[in-house]
Amino acid sequence: MHIERIDTFSGHRGPIYSLEQGMDSSMFYSAGSDGWVVQWNLEKPDVGKVIAQIEGSVYAMRLDSAEGILWVGQNYEGIHGVNVAQQERVFSIPMPKQAIYSIYFWGSQVWLGHDAGLITVLDRETKQVLRHIKAGQKSARTICLLDIGKIAVGYSDGWIRVFDSEFQLLELWQAHQNSVFSMIYRESDQLIISVGRDAHIKSYSLQDKREINSIPGHIYAINDVVFSPDGLHIATGSMDKTIKIWESETLQLKKVIDYARYGSHQNSVNRLIWSPFENLLVSCSDDKNISVWKIHERNLLI
Repeated sequence: MHIERIDTFSGHRGPIYSLEQGMDSSMFYSAGSDGWVVQWNLEKPDVGKVIAQIEGSVYAMRLDSAEGILWVGQNYEGIHGVNVAQQERVFSIPMPKQAIYSIYFWGSQVWLGHDAGLITVLDRETKQVLRHIKAGQKSARTICLLDIGKIAVGYSDGWIRVFDSEFQLLELWQAHQNSVFSMIYRESDQLIISVGRDAHIKSYSLQDKREINSIPGHIYAINDVVFSPDGLHIATGSMDKTIKIWESETLQLKKVIDYARYGSHQNSVNRLIWSPFENLLVSCSDDKNISVWKIHERNLLI
């Protein structure tokens, strides 16, 4: 496997905590501690455009591609809707004064994961609160859609809790020793892959909650995990400053992207996007930079 860093995007004034894919495959958005929401184009890497300025840190964003509205979670204030074409704020939704770590669309619902174990469910159209769910005492850090009728939430107590669309808790199990920071779901075999503060990559069968794999993936906490566009690989980003590429089926390590060998990030890697645009991997970090990686295997782009 051959790794090539093809671009570095700079301009943020603080750590970058969130990335979100744009409507166009070459577009994506970034946000972090400076409150800037920046639009980037992988075809024009030297041009970043600030489309919104949010007071305070941003940990979570989600694009409603049907409406062209970027939902931005602002720490301790609520949700702001930004029209990405007009570059203006079109709505604000007050929330409990707790950090917002995750935003997920589920049909007509919007699920928000907060600090202190709170989940808020909104109506996507009316923006009204449908339900507050308190199923744990520690932060709801990551949300992942499962089969039709189920959604999983990973918490900072190490547990994954599964709910239905009527907000009922269906099942739960302890997946990690402490915080679950990111999850992805493989529908073909009903497998959840999760990562967290314990630096492990775990995979669980949703059918019987059986642990399939437990891999000590990094030295320090793993902040994010994403699939490649073809589903054959996953990438993880860690507080140990590295990005790692794994086979998704076996969790066999394929490549370590670090500063010494590839000029990677010099601080924690916080979020990843494996873009459908030329299969480029995008990473952001506490070092205020965004890196873009081209990954080849057997002389073919994977």
